Amino acid sequence: MTYQQRQDTAVIIPARDEEDRIADCLAALAGQSPARVSVVLVVNNTTDRTAERAREAAGKGGMDLTVLDCTLSDGEGVGTARRRGAEHALRHIPHLRYLMTTDADCIVASDWVDRNLAHLQRVDVVCGKVELIEAEADILQSMDREAATLEGTYRALVQDFYARHAPGSADICDTHGEAAGASLAIRREAYLDIGGFAPTICGEDRALVRAVRAAGHRVHHADDVVVRASCRLNGRAAGGMSDALKARIAGADYLIDDCLPPADWLMSHARAMTLGPWPPQVPPRLRLNVRDVPGHIAALKEFTNSGGEDPISKAPVIVAPRTSVAPEWPDDGLAEPRRPGTSGPCTHAARRACSTVTNS
Repeated sequence: MTYQQRQDTAVIIPARDEEDRIADCLAALAGQSPARVSVVLVVNNTTDRTAERAREAAGKGGMDLTVLDCTLSDGEGVGTARRRGAEHALRHIPHLRYLMTTDADCIVASDWVDRNLAHLQRVDVVCGKVELIEAEADILQSMDREAATLEGTYRALVQDFYARHAPGSADICDTHGEAAGASLAIRREAYLDIGGFAPTICGEDRALVRAVRAAGHRVHHADDVVVRASCRLNGRAAGGMSDALKARIAGADYLIDDCLPPADWLMSHARAMTLGPWPPQVPPRLRLNVRDVPGHIAALKEFTNSGGEDPISKAPVIVAPRTSVAPEWPDDGLAEPRRPGTSGPCTHAARRACSTVTNS
């Protein structure tokens, strides 16, 4: 008897006006475990030929592709698109076991599906590593190297701090630590357990990873699961990667990644044993400007070098909104998902950009 493999994996891709990039995105997926994989493309608020180009590419690659064409409201965004794609897969793929997601301007590695599936045999969520499309990376030379170095250094310190002091976060030590929708994979049971992607404009990827950690599911930040993202500056999601890159190229005193809390907040919550799941989300009024980062770097380094003795009195204390404008909402913890209608840098790839500039 010949064994016929069941279709058990869905790859969800949100797309808006992506006629120039969607063919390359789908070509990278074509041939990756085709008997198991169904691709759900959520084309939203689109005025170009994204859907037609996608169908052409799928036909050439022998891909099982479903195109959902929808219009999102002003309060909806990429989180809503991912959620709708997942809902379709859950309803229409009877043997679905795994959900994966990437972006329409991304190129997944040739072993992306297989490596995700291998990790999902022992964990519930796989967070892939986001690199940049090399042919587009020249734009990063316009970034302020000093600012990029400061942000990259502080991020490494914050991640190490979380790995040491936040319950259930030891696994992020010596990993990329990212939680980007450009490369996420999750088991069906875990997805349903936490209610799926939040229907937000931005930040649904980190919100999902925080939720699965809070629910006790196993998360792995896999360095061998790789996707390459575009460096374009005319992005589709408000507060997304392109906005983050533009802020860093402009050379102004920009707000750093919103998963990097002030040093005094980190140390006080570590002392109280109230650090939430990784990655944190910083309330707008507590976000740091890049020029304020040196003091926070010094405070975390002193904390680490002293063996954990809290130098909190020496850390800069943030008590008022910073110099860049950001929307306000209650800040009773760092795990609150971004509300629909608000925006803020979702800077996974900007972080990668900082690392690229620093090391070049």
